[in-house]
Amino acid sequence: MMVGVHVVAALAGVALGVGLVYVGRIAVEGVRRDRRARPEQIAAGLRRDRWERVVEKMDSEDAAERLASFADLERYVREESDAREDAIELTCTYLRKPFKFPVEDEDEFVIRRAAQGLLTRCLRRSGGLEHREELDLQDAVLVEPDFADCDLSGADFRDGVIAGGDFHGARFRRFANFDRVWFTGTTDFRAAAFPRFTSFAEAMFSGTTTFAEAEFEDRVDFDGARVERPRAADSWPSPWQVWVASPVGQGRLVPRKD
Repeated sequence: MMVGVHVVAALAGVALGVGLVYVGRIAVEGVRRDRRARPEQIAAGLRRDRWERVVEKMDSEDAAERLASFADLERYVREESDAREDAIELTCTYLRKPFKFPVEDEDEFVIRRAAQGLLTRCLRRSGGLEHREELDLQDAVLVEPDFADCDLSGADFRDGVIAGGDFHGARFRRFANFDRVWFTGTTDFRAAAFPRFTSFAEAMFSGTTTFAEAEFEDRVDFDGARVERPRAADSWPSPWQVWVASPVGQGRLVPRKD
């Protein structure tokens, strides 16, 4: 009887030893797998944490933190080349937030200028590269935005305000929608290239506006668009012209009848 007990104990010991070896091997293999996966996982985690910190600062009530968030975002884009589209979308989301014009909040104005500058640097053509991100800036208030020589797959500015917009040489590749936009100050569309769908329906032009040498793939829509004070320096795409009912009235853009 005692011999049986010893045999059982010995077998149990062997089994325990084999089990520990097996568990040990699994643990080692797990560590090896973790080491292989860890650099990518850590990098992804760091990117995610870094992005979340930018978003958190952008939503801060502290104006200084909101301003710093755009410098952080620009550094992120420089170091993570595939983040450009997300950065543009995040910046547009910020610019769509309500903002009074004429400017009342100077701190917020400085922040928005920084956001607009980030868009310019993300979209401007350089070194032969073409960027084709879309802009969703519906309802946005933009003060002196600089889109000169920028590439845009599409741009939606509907129902917004553009004060002193520079679109000189900009390329719109899929669509450009400026319906009901209030343009104030000097608006420069010289040598801009517009796609098949281009609309300025019911827009209001309150300052000097030029479309000199602009190119259109198809007819541009100015239906219902108005000109607050027609100027000799204005330049409109053919066949549109300003019609004024009285010397003191607003002008309307209408097709020229040949």
